[in-house]
Amino acid sequence: MALTHHILIADDHSIIRRGLKFILDAHFTGCYVNEADTIKEVKNLLDSFAFSHLIFDMQMLDDNIIEHLPEIRKLYPNIPILIYTMSPEEIYGKRMLDKGATGFLSKQSSEAVVIEALDLFLSGKAYISRELKERMSRDDLKFTPESPIDSLSDRELIVMNYIMKGTGVKEISLKLDLKPTTVATYKARIFNKLGVSNVMDMRNVLEVYKYANS
Repeated sequence: MALTHHILIADDHSIIRRGLKFILDAHFTGCYVNEADTIKEVKNLLDSFAFSHLIFDMQMLDDNIIEHLPEIRKLYPNIPILIYTMSPEEIYGKRMLDKGATGFLSKQSSEAVVIEALDLFLSGKAYISRELKERMSRDDLKFTPESPIDSLSDRELIVMNYIMKGTGVKEISLKLDLKPTTVATYKARIFNKLGVSNVMDMRNVLEVYKYANS
């Protein structure tokens, strides 16, 4: 008898949710899918249904999952969680796994890799790319010094992600429900921790970090 999987796909883009649902329907049996595009909706659905698997993008319409994942993991400790995101693995992969995700998959992955990752995920195994596994091994063995990026708080990472996308302080404040002055303070802290004075230099630091960890 085939196993039944009740899966919650949470992503702020409907085309991504539909694409994942199509792959699940085409390659796996017994998959029933609910969808969400906000953190609020995720929490309401988790209260209402007994899901077997969760697939989360990092950025939702109302917030970023990075600050909510520990709470979700605490409330639902046995549900596997796959992070499926465009956010760079080099910066966010290990942090999301440390917060309770059981897998991390880049949206830049090929369809074959997505199918492979989902097969492992639905079989109760974690999908972690070879590059991320090697990076985590180096970190555990202290082969590489701690990066200034690792010193950023979760909220600082979220603000940095918006800045990298070219989002202005006022728009970030609206998205995160913060005062513009608070966002400006976060921006100043990010620049200080990364040792930069402008966005261009910050981009260069991140590129160097990604290259060093690739």
